[in-house]
Amino acid sequence: MENKHSKLHCIIIMSALMMFSCAENRTAILETPFVTVVKLESAEQCLAFDEAMQYIDVIQVYSKRGAENPMEDWKSFIKFQHSLGRDKKFTNTFKYFDYDIEETITSNSAVVCFKEKDINSPIKKIIYGLEKRQNKWVVISIDYLK
Repeated sequence: MENKHSKLHCIIIMSALMMFSCAENRTAILETPFVTVVKLESAEQCLAFDEAMQYIDVIQVYSKRGAENPMEDWKSFIKFQHSLGRDKKFTNTFKYFDYDIEETITSNSAVVCFKEKDINSPIKKIIYGLEKRQNKWVVISIDYLK
């Protein structure tokens, strides 16, 4: 009788170990264009410029806007937004729940579009253009549409 219990005990332990090892193998790092945009937003809100540089081609994004010194213009813009967030009327927090979010991926390019749910909002859409570079997504354009 005791032998049957120890065999059953071993089978239960082995089954549990197999289940746990299978569960670990299902975990994967998710690096979609949307995740890249979220990481960029987060780094910018924290003024973590070195971290943000991993997710944006500052030269390409800000040159399209006519910036003479894209890197300095980007940092100034982010610092301005950050200081605005200290005012009681504004916030640095990006409220993702206020938007319908669409992600479109085609080969090595992608678009992440945030569509404002509030029809009275001054900005109706924020559109991030991304490009795949060395197996990671990088923001190459940002457009704000009214």
